Amino acid sequence: MGAPAQNTALRLVTSADSGPAPAPAEPVPVAILARTSTRMLQDPYASLSRQVRACQAWLPAGWYVAGYYWDVESGSIDLEDRSQGDAYQEFIKAGIPRDGGMADLLAEAAAPLPRFAAVICEDIERSARDTFNALKLEKKLSRQGIPLFATDEPASIEGINATTVLVRRVKQGVAEWYRLQLKEKAWKGLEEHALAGWNSGPAPYGYRAEKVPHPAPGKAAQGMTKSRLVTDPVRGPVVTQIFDWRVTGKLSIKAITARLNADPAAYPAVDERGWAKTTVVAILANPKYTGHMVYGRTRKTGTSSKARPVPQDQWIWSPRPVHPPLADRATWDEAQTIGKERGNVRDPETPTRQPGRRYILRSRIRCRTCQRRMCGIYRPGSTGTIHIYYKCPHDPANPRHAAAHPDHGPVSLREDTLLTALTGFFDQYLFGHDRAELLAAQLPATAAGRAEAQARQIAYLDTQLARIDTAERGLIRELEAPADPADPAAAAYRARIRARYAELYQERTTTEAERDALQATAIPDNDPTLLDELPTAAGLLAHAPDRITQALLTAFDIYALYNKDMDQVTIRAVLTQDTPAIIAALLNDPRTDDDTSSQHPTPPASKTPAQDTVSHFGRAIPIPPIHRQARIHHQNLLMKYSKPDKRDVGGGNRLRADSAP
Repeated sequence: MGAPAQNTALRLVTSADSGPAPAPAEPVPVAILARTSTRMLQDPYASLSRQVRACQAWLPAGWYVAGYYWDVESGSIDLEDRSQGDAYQEFIKAGIPRDGGMADLLAEAAAPLPRFAAVICEDIERSARDTFNALKLEKKLSRQGIPLFATDEPASIEGINATTVLVRRVKQGVAEWYRLQLKEKAWKGLEEHALAGWNSGPAPYGYRAEKVPHPAPGKAAQGMTKSRLVTDPVRGPVVTQIFDWRVTGKLSIKAITARLNADPAAYPAVDERGWAKTTVVAILANPKYTGHMVYGRTRKTGTSSKARPVPQDQWIWSPRPVHPPLADRATWDEAQTIGKERGNVRDPETPTRQPGRRYILRSRIRCRTCQRRMCGIYRPGSTGTIHIYYKCPHDPANPRHAAAHPDHGPVSLREDTLLTALTGFFDQYLFGHDRAELLAAQLPATAAGRAEAQARQIAYLDTQLARIDTAERGLIRELEAPADPADPAAAAYRARIRARYAELYQERTTTEAERDALQATAIPDNDPTLLDELPTAAGLLAHAPDRITQALLTAFDIYALYNKDMDQVTIRAVLTQDTPAIIAALLNDPRTDDDTSSQHPTPPASKTPAQDTVSHFGRAIPIPPIHRQARIHHQNLLMKYSKPDKRDVGGGNRLRADSAP
């Protein structure tokens, strides 16, 4: 082994040197640095073998290889993140010697007596394709007195001259430019691949990859293929069922996972380990189930080797569905918001085993001012009676809370008061005789509102198309002007104009497809007959035990918004085609009349009736339908309750037509 690099003066002696015959040169230990990537359809074994042979052939007389350091990874990775993969193992088995990777090379160079006095690579880009990391490597080695060479540079180490430094820096810049340009072209190619409907990566659960010959004749002759997604007849319906449970049934991920694992024959899992919550989450988040091909949900930024999620508006969507959908776009969009809407509502089929108090309206009521979920608390009354309240968590002492809502004061609401309002809502709008008339009176206005919203969106897309048309005409006028063919700047300018026109053309195609699809979408009709399928059971909620009350709130997905300033609460209920069957099953359950099945019954809210009577006034607003195998209509019933005006004679109820907040 040679002496440490910082203590060794290396000098090549050739036959052209004058003077007396020199003494035999001291052997110089050298480390070979190599790198290859599997990303560009190359053969890593052939590449590494070539690099090693080139370095060995470059070595001057008396120099010998003391170590082999190489990695199979991208040259854009930060120096500190190198050598963390295991892709090199199969090539060690193939016979390529390896003493470590980049990390091991740097660790050995920093040792008191390193194994090598110089480092050699085939080409300077093999150290790194990123200029910053390549220079950082040179600096780290030079601080230890170890020079870095490339086989296409002069074999002289009396000092790297200015010309050598200039050539090396130019090559490093070109290597980084090549990497970035290649990355841009590869990304654009993958973008066009997705827009054309071709699948990238393995087929999602519920689909199979149908391979077809490659569209390019040359690649097709080599046996290369592309794939499109087709429905798996066994697993496809499972995906549709998962979306139905999540969107229509508002089930939690835990409840859906439990249902899937309860019947493995009907719901075959991804593998033998069964269903996991992470798998269900991944299915619900995958936009490919809408029938669109989607690409670019995660990307690597900078020199990071880890792909990170990007916002949905930056995803690449095919203009129209390109494979059979397992969930329509509206269903998929709603599935992305269910978690936020549910909060931490517990499903009745997955009861908690944790001891403690229970709040029937947990996560079902929010503060109108700050939109935060109100949390349940217990407060003793003046007579010693325990009352349940729901309190807004807004904290005026918190600077962030105070800055967002400076006029927000304490907000709390008694549970029995809210339950009285809910009882009136159920009795009149869900289980009452006049419920259909109350809803039907509001349907024309809501249908007109949806038509107006659709017209506004179409008008916006028309405006975008007009903007694109204006920009395209401007670019065409620029290209029509004659240019000096000998002027390189003019040629580059015109090339950029053509590239921009191509971008505008793609944007026009996508926008036109979106507008055409929107124009072809009919305004969905509402189906008030869903209410007729519910039983008339006024008083059901008033006398129901806690377990049944919780089940009713879950069945209608009850949500309340409390406005303290107006002493008012807006209540929303959602009906689907499955709701009547759920209610019928609940009423036929022999346990409906008792609450003995409740493991942790909630203490009574109050031993005395509420001090304030509650009047009600209503408004019915449907939400857009969800399309699955058949059309399903959701009715969104909004109803406000407020305390009666003190000027009302006798404190009686009155119907008011105020709009929902």
